[in-house]
Amino acid sequence: MLRFEAPPYADQTRIEDYDEVMEVLRSPHFIQNSHKESAPVYGDVLLLTDGAEHMERRAMISTLFSRGALQFLESEALMPPIERLMNDLKAFQDDDGIVRTDLVPLVRAMLTRITALVTGVDGVDTEEKTERFRAQVAILAEASAVEWSNRPHEVVLADGIRTLDECVAEFLRPALERRRALAAAIRSGERQVADGPTDLLMLLALHEDEKGFGEDYIWRECVLALVAASATTTQALPHAFVHLEEWLVAHPEDRARLGDAEFLRRIATESLRLHLPAPALSRKAVQEVTLKSGRVIASGEEVCLFFTHSNLDTKKFGDDADVFDINRELPRGTQPWGLNFGNGVHMCIGRPLVTGLANKVDPEQATDGTMVKILRALYERGIELDPDRAPQRNRNSVEDAYSSVPVLFRKV
Repeated sequence: MLRFEAPPYADQTRIEDYDEVMEVLRSPHFIQNSHKESAPVYGDVLLLTDGAEHMERRAMISTLFSRGALQFLESEALMPPIERLMNDLKAFQDDDGIVRTDLVPLVRAMLTRITALVTGVDGVDTEEKTERFRAQVAILAEASAVEWSNRPHEVVLADGIRTLDECVAEFLRPALERRRALAAAIRSGERQVADGPTDLLMLLALHEDEKGFGEDYIWRECVLALVAASATTTQALPHAFVHLEEWLVAHPEDRARLGDAEFLRRIATESLRLHLPAPALSRKAVQEVTLKSGRVIASGEEVCLFFTHSNLDTKKFGDDADVFDINRELPRGTQPWGLNFGNGVHMCIGRPLVTGLANKVDPEQATDGTMVKILRALYERGIELDPDRAPQRNRNSVEDAYSSVPVLFRKV
């Protein structure tokens, strides 16, 4: 098995076993201990709070990912941009009728509107503003994960702080002021909550006085939303596509299943298991803890949880855990994406946006998730790996991501 490293946590106790990592994630005796370096753009956001404060904020923000909200985001914020971008590709057809482009920036562009709507960013309505907003989100994503960067950290963080100021001035503050006015009308009885948009900035405007939210916190929580709404799919989708292309070579009969949501979901979740954005996260014990394995963690001890190794645990995923296999049988209670989204009270609140939300009683009420929707749209346009240009890994970070995946479209 490959041995993954976590430079930010090199001096911490290393935990790799799936059950031990799961136990720490679920234990109330450990607190968040990650993203210290990225605090100027990420400090005290939902992801990094604990206890009652975390549960209160989580309950508030979870309304953004209700079943109704997810259905709206898929139909109104994801599919229209995908259709538009696919149609725009026609202008770039070569003489042979094929479009040659790069999947990584294409996926990022597909997610721009959903990112804006989840956060509450208005005015991303021209090509120039869209490109500027998209570039800002990419820089903020890198700064929020500065711990894993191979570039000079002070440069990455300075870029992130400057970009956050620009994003606040151009997009976030005007949007917040509009929502503050609406929140005031709601409190006075002139308007109803239902009259307002369902987005993060609206929630923060409604609760900022009651909860004492300062503006600096509001902007950092927006960074989390901007990054989370786009970064997971942007990082994971190219991996899923590359694995699917390889799978189809080995299993050509499955090409007939490319329109099947369940087939594509298995492709997505198995890829998510194998490719996590960062190899590890950190927790700190608030008291002495003895894990079920017998391992003793001292009070104040910092532990590094290696999700990458946990997701390759042969006890959970079989002897071939490091192999991509959508037919893998899993023990009861083990999620197909492993620990990609964490677990316990800090499990990623936006996970259903990526993986979809099942409804066995009424399939019409289910959602597919961003990865299934995008994969299906790509294959409807005849996407293939470009045989003349190989995918390139992102060398600017320890994170497991592609910087470029050249592709062909044969049916634009």
